[in-house]
Amino acid sequence: MLYNNQRMFTIILLAMGALLASCGYDDFVENEFEYTAVYLPKAEIARTFIMDEGMKIGVGVVLGGRLSNDRDVEVTFSLDSTATVDAGYAVLPESHYRLEGPDGQPVSNTIIVPAGKVQGFVYIKADSAIFLSDPVALGHNYALSFQLEEVIGADSILADLTTTTISFSYINQLFGNYVQRGRITRMEKGDPVEPVIYPGGIDDVIALTMHAPDTLIVEGIGESRQSGDKMKIAIGDDNTIDIISFPGATPVTDDGGSRVNRMAREVILNYTFEVNDIIHTARDTLDFRNRVVDGVNQFNL
Repeated sequence: MLYNNQRMFTIILLAMGALLASCGYDDFVENEFEYTAVYLPKAEIARTFIMDEGMKIGVGVVLGGRLSNDRDVEVTFSLDSTATVDAGYAVLPESHYRLEGPDGQPVSNTIIVPAGKVQGFVYIKADSAIFLSDPVALGHNYALSFQLEEVIGADSILADLTTTTISFSYINQLFGNYVQRGRITRMEKGDPVEPVIYPGGIDDVIALTMHAPDTLIVEGIGESRQSGDKMKIAIGDDNTIDIISFPGATPVTDDGGSRVNRMAREVILNYTFEVNDIIHTARDTLDFRNRVVDGVNQFNL
């Protein structure tokens, strides 16, 4: 009797499986919902232009209520300077940018969600010369506020998701975290002291942060990562580097020969500094490890 019950249970399971297999995914999910709407997914976003990587940032409008989209949806927007100021930012001057469509052509106030997509973009293209020469541009001081106004091809604009304020900053391509290799030779009163060697292990990490378009801060000197141990590096058009003491930090002397290998993402630094009457001569090689841009961890660039 137990065997017969188990056999019957197995037959029922097989029958249910066959029934489910005969029903495709589309039998359970319909493409069209009752209403469709467009919206801006985040009320406030911090975005970063990257030098020599296009200097372009996208603003995306999302189409909801449709799993696939068979028509162009046209969304009209405006820029709201009052909302920008109310959010605590200065309005990005018109001279600093232009608005572009996906094809790179100028646009004024329209975003298209193209057929086959559920998201459409307008792009903020920075004027590199003007934007980077403005000291206010570093540090997310400027912003633009986008307000959705009208839509053609969808039923509505979601009432609570009609605006977004995007603040802007920039980074040099060299911005990021580096693995430090090299050695320090040390002299005390003219006599050599045991050198310091850092072979590029997992703990030998040093950060390059922004100071100006072609000037970065090395967040450490030699093997020290204390807050008072940092220096500035100025990168020339020929990829040579000038090393400059950071105000209030341990003074450094540029020994010459410092340079950038952009293809290898490698920074060579040659400098000297003095601590406790011991002269340290550093020969550093910094190998790019990663950078975090707008919350995204980027590596293997």
